[in-house]
Amino acid sequence: MALAGAVSGLALLLSACSSSLPSGTPPIPTFPGPGAAPATSAPPPRNSILPTDCDQVLPSEQVPNYLGLPLGTVRVTDLRDVPAPSVGRLERVTCNYTSLGGPGAPPSDTLILKVLTSGYTTPQAATAQSQVNRDAQASSGVPAQPVPFGAAEAVFYPDPEGPVLVVVYGRVTASFTLTPDRPVPEEQAQPVLVDLALRALPVLVPQAGS
Repeated sequence: MALAGAVSGLALLLSACSSSLPSGTPPIPTFPGPGAAPATSAPPPRNSILPTDCDQVLPSEQVPNYLGLPLGTVRVTDLRDVPAPSVGRLERVTCNYTSLGGPGAPPSDTLILKVLTSGYTTPQAATAQSQVNRDAQASSGVPAQPVPFGAAEAVFYPDPEGPVLVVVYGRVTASFTLTPDRPVPEEQAQPVLVDLALRALPVLVPQAGS
């Protein structure tokens, strides 16, 4: 039912975003209805482009619900990387969601989901770096599959090392990767990743003036 809800949420997104968009960076659309990301209050103001707490991006206590795992079986750790001025990257935060083990869950310390977020100087820099990564995937034989994602740009990679969804919106890029031992069937990986991205993107978009 959760996976069906993810597909429903995506369909509602496409319907909501069919109207003309204003120039510049448009607002993140809302996704009401069954299976859509629950409505939340605005993220707290921050001095950085990206959230520094991965539990703000995707709460670890909710990730089991999204992936069909028993409650209380996932923890998250975050890693802040150094800037990369040569490509215009100001910030990068990696969120690793790992299993705590137990009945119905992967073995303890198994990485089940990785969310890599980056903040850039300009939207152009973010798009350029995303294209570099797309070219690298293509050269390794992993095809890019564009995914309709409203005002954002999204690409799905059916990588045998773990399916990946990459989203670019304004100055932010985010990749969502399921590991090869993921609890989600291969044919359902894309809608599940889309659902995760819909939940995380409103938090990842930088605050006005950041």
